[in-house]
Amino acid sequence: MTDKFRIAPDTAVGFVALKVENLEKQLAFYHDILKFDILSEENGMAFLGIKETKERLLVLMEKEDGIPSPYTHNGLHHLGLVVPSRVKLSKIYQQLLAHDYPVIELVDVGYAEEIFLEDPEYNVIKIYWDKPTVNTTPTMKQIKPLDKASLLAETKEPLRGLTALARVGHVHLNVHDLEQSMAFYQDVLGFSSQEVPFDSIKYLSTDKDYYDVCMSNWYKIDEETQSDENLGLDYIVFNMQSVEELEALKAHLCHRGHDYYYDKGKQVLQLDDPNGIHLWFHVKRVKK
Repeated sequence: MTDKFRIAPDTAVGFVALKVENLEKQLAFYHDILKFDILSEENGMAFLGIKETKERLLVLMEKEDGIPSPYTHNGLHHLGLVVPSRVKLSKIYQQLLAHDYPVIELVDVGYAEEIFLEDPEYNVIKIYWDKPTVNTTPTMKQIKPLDKASLLAETKEPLRGLTALARVGHVHLNVHDLEQSMAFYQDVLGFSSQEVPFDSIKYLSTDKDYYDVCMSNWYKIDEETQSDENLGLDYIVFNMQSVEELEALKAHLCHRGHDYYYDKGKQVLQLDDPNGIHLWFHVKRVKK
């Protein structure tokens, strides 16, 4: 009996690519309001992130003839952007208020404080900070409205840019079949399931205290209409720290006879999950 394959524990979500109808309008939101830096822009594509570190957080690809994907957004329930402190979250909230930008919800889930909002094309973004605690298992008793007054009182300084410590903390996916999707992420990719007291949502990690992927079928993907022509999620990039880690995943997929595409030169492995969501695994290079 062989040991069950586990993906390298330092694997983490790197960035997410979205197909958008109006790039200019989206940049006005992500750059002008949320203060993402535009790392590069050409041919209807923009790479957004943090200029100081050259870290990518988001890719926007204009697709003017794209098909709207209401509710499912081609598989993305929301993108989780984590910031390092309550002060930074306060600055972001004040920035949203200053621009009179609508917020869906402000929530205190016990281990984190979260702001939910939609970009101009209704892709949901969760911006949050993790409280200094090791208990990240959500419970219904913990969830309550965020204290807005307390958050606003943290600082009066304006938001001038995203901190170098901001990162994509997780992705929440809309899936068609929870059981099938969980089997894929655990058995094929080697993620670990986190125990949570909810049946309708599942959490997965690469063996860390916090989760990297969560999924639900509240807004089920329709397998018949799932298409690369849909607006919304295009692909998710997971960073790996070494060629050896990527090669181990490749060997495991070969052993299972699972289809994938591998570019040895670019050190990128691509495959689809059961919902047609495109996943990329690549070796993260330190940008100079």
